[in-house]
Amino acid sequence: MKNLSIFILLLALNMGANAQDAATPAKNSDNSTMSNGFIGLIGGYSISMGNWTHTSYITGDAGKWLSDNPDNLSAGFAGNGSTYGVEGGWYFCKYLGIGGVVSYSHYGFSGLDSISAGYDKSFDVDQITTTVSGGYDIWNFMGGLYFRYPFSDKFAITAKLLGGFTSATTPQIDVAVEDGGVEDGTFTQQRCTANSFGYMAGLGVSYKLSKCMGLNLQGIYASSEPDFLIDNTNRNNTIGRLITEYKQPLTSINICLGVTYLIKAK
Repeated sequence: MKNLSIFILLLALNMGANAQDAATPAKNSDNSTMSNGFIGLIGGYSISMGNWTHTSYITGDAGKWLSDNPDNLSAGFAGNGSTYGVEGGWYFCKYLGIGGVVSYSHYGFSGLDSISAGYDKSFDVDQITTTVSGGYDIWNFMGGLYFRYPFSDKFAITAKLLGGFTSATTPQIDVAVEDGGVEDGTFTQQRCTANSFGYMAGLGVSYKLSKCMGLNLQGIYASSEPDFLIDNTNRNNTIGRLITEYKQPLTSINICLGVTYLIKAK
């Protein structure tokens, strides 16, 4: 995916450089149908990818959770989710522009049965009840380079390469233990928030509905790698899955539909 990001950047720079002589200036003539800028809303379905989607709970002898197993340590139990945000940009020539996006994504928890069965096997008790509060929440604040190639007055191919600030939060996991008909307490893997650099690379197509309104369909790859330092409360021993730090790439493919207000220089 990094290669795709580099390709988008080089393509945009090359097209912009080759088109400078023929490009529409920032202030278009009254007869031009090209908009100079846009602001709008985007939203859609987000597909989580990579290690944080894994649901591994691998045990060894006597059901012991293997604390040094790479699959155990990388598993994030993330499901798919939704994403939406606000996006805007300004084209300083026909093909190239700058802009940014503020977006929020939420991902559910996947593999609840797997993790609950794993705790049950590790503790060797009568009953384990595992509940999850919330999910993975990710905020992105990014800016960067935008590219468009118009095929007609209404249709254009678009691309973008953005980087910036990402803030992510993990779900809370509560594990209630019961043995011999007696409740043996509940321990909790607390929610944790961590910040990091993130980036997005996107390709899409836009359609001009009217003089000042447009639609766009985008495929966006997003990635960040926050370092979560996780607190575990009411934990009296290290039996079973115990995560105190989680640092894995949080990557996703977002399929988004956007509605934009088109801005034209006077």
